[in-house]
Amino acid sequence: MSLRKDASELTGPSELTGPKIVPRGRSDFLEVGTPMLSFLAIGTIVGTLLGLRFKVFVLVPATLITAFAIVATLHGARTIAVTILATTVLLQIGYVLGCIAHAYANAYWEGRAALRHHASKSHPA
Repeated sequence: MSLRKDASELTGPSELTGPKIVPRGRSDFLEVGTPMLSFLAIGTIVGTLLGLRFKVFVLVPATLITAFAIVATLHGARTIAVTILATTVLLQIGYVLGCIAHAYANAYWEGRAALRHHASKSHPA
């Protein structure tokens, strides 16, 4: 007796092609990963913009607002916790990058202002 079946012995199309197996990681990523990636990207951009303009205390309400927005997506508790943690970290990294960019921009504009108001030799002030 052979364990192998010929095509004529198969009864249905599922036996001929086999069961359809969808990789779990891909379907989960499409369902959960897209909103998570968007929160991470937006968190970094918002952190940078906040760092350009505001003091460090603005991170507390920004973190709370993003946490409420992430909880409103109604995914699993583990996904929500990881997304909140990662978004908070990237919000703070973006804030630091915004502060650094602000410091460099201030130094640049102060240097340009000093050059602009410097008296020339042909036209003394």
